[in-house]
Amino acid sequence: MTGSRNPATGYSSVTARAYGKINVFLAVGPQMDDGYHELVTVFQSLDLSETVTLTVADSHAVSLTGRYADTTVPLDESNLALAAVLALAEATGTSVPVTVAIEKNVPVAGGMGGGSADAAAALLAYAHLIGCTDRELIGRVASSLGADVPFALRGGTALGTGRGDELNPVIHRGRFHWVLATSTGRLSTPEVYRRLDELRADAPSGPGAAEETADPAEVLRAISSGDPEALAGALHNDMTAAAVDLLPGLDHVMETGMRAGALAALVSGSGPTIGFLARDHTHALEIAVLLEASRGVRQVVRTTGPAGGARVVGMTSAEAPVSLRSED
Repeated sequence: MTGSRNPATGYSSVTARAYGKINVFLAVGPQMDDGYHELVTVFQSLDLSETVTLTVADSHAVSLTGRYADTTVPLDESNLALAAVLALAEATGTSVPVTVAIEKNVPVAGGMGGGSADAAAALLAYAHLIGCTDRELIGRVASSLGADVPFALRGGTALGTGRGDELNPVIHRGRFHWVLATSTGRLSTPEVYRRLDELRADAPSGPGAAEETADPAEVLRAISSGDPEALAGALHNDMTAAAVDLLPGLDHVMETGMRAGALAALVSGSGPTIGFLARDHTHALEIAVLLEASRGVRQVVRTTGPAGGARVVGMTSAEAPVSLRSED
């Protein structure tokens, strides 16, 4: 069936793109009954994209290319892009086997949502391939795949609550310049959450400290003003202490970036990538040069935010694609 078209739409392949993210604000509340923690977070999409091409085939398969193609990324049904295809196929009652070709340009296992971007792009591509235009259904499937996948579909800047998947768009102005330093070490997101719970339980204030969450209002004001100095003073991540405790070398990387002149240093999500906020393009370049020579740093990436949401960027048919993308 390789090279065949899906008779429902006439397409033989569809390519979609979605973007990585940074949490410019992350407050972690107590663990809920479903095992997740209650979150208040502000996502900002970054101009680092994951591109996923689905091609009608005899059976499902996954392949990787790109700067961050990594042997740790699974190529079976546990791969988030293929999981997204299978979930939407089940939800729509369709069966169109595809090869899933992923071009990875977001660092792997760095708290930047590369896997979630893969899932969002694959969802959009498969929806287009089979002719599904039900946004609510696509949104429900996105939420079932992981808390960051709905944001990867939306992009831009958004306030997330609940597990982080209940989203409200945030007005933003201008662009923010980031330098990202990926670590030579790795962190497991569940492990970081467990360590955070342990640190809170051991603190003098006890487990109730989780209730004293920070307020995102200052971050939202800074983003709406487009002022990097104001944003630098408002960045916040409750996961920082746990991430640094598990991977002490992160402290050195953060100190190096601050000595290089960064406005602020921020652990991205559960880590171990560190985001450094710069004033502008030139300032970001200066910070990047100094970080590249730092021990404990694997790669340095310059990027800007916010970027857009997931979108279809190519197909084999001449017919124009149906847009399922939420506007920023």
